[in-house]
Amino acid sequence: MKLHLQRDAHRNVIHAYGPQGIVIHGENYGQGLLVGAEWLHSPWGPEHADALEFSHFDEVVTRRPDIVLLGTGKHLHFPLELLRALRAAGLAVEVMDTSAACRTYNILLAEDRMVIAALLPPLA
Repeated sequence: MKLHLQRDAHRNVIHAYGPQGIVIHGENYGQGLLVGAEWLHSPWGPEHADALEFSHFDEVVTRRPDIVLLGTGKHLHFPLELLRALRAAGLAVEVMDTSAACRTYNILLAEDRMVIAALLPPLA
């Protein structure tokens, strides 16, 4: 699905997502990634949400965003122990499938919120 939202060419807006991956600034990311307004880290994380660990979020904890969107792949997964640990570390985390996380990330970015999306591949 293509998304059309671009206020600032220097910000990491998600332009498209689907089985092929996630497109930011014309580059396709077929693996997991961490993305914020002005930085991106890929590849990131395991292939499936069940394998996520607290250590995958070290960079996120350091950056202290207002909100973390966890996109768990094609389907919604709730890694409960991980969520408890992230919340105990002071992070506000919302879990959704990766396509919903991509859309929500763009909306929050447009609102100038300090958001980080932790996105597993849309195929997972």
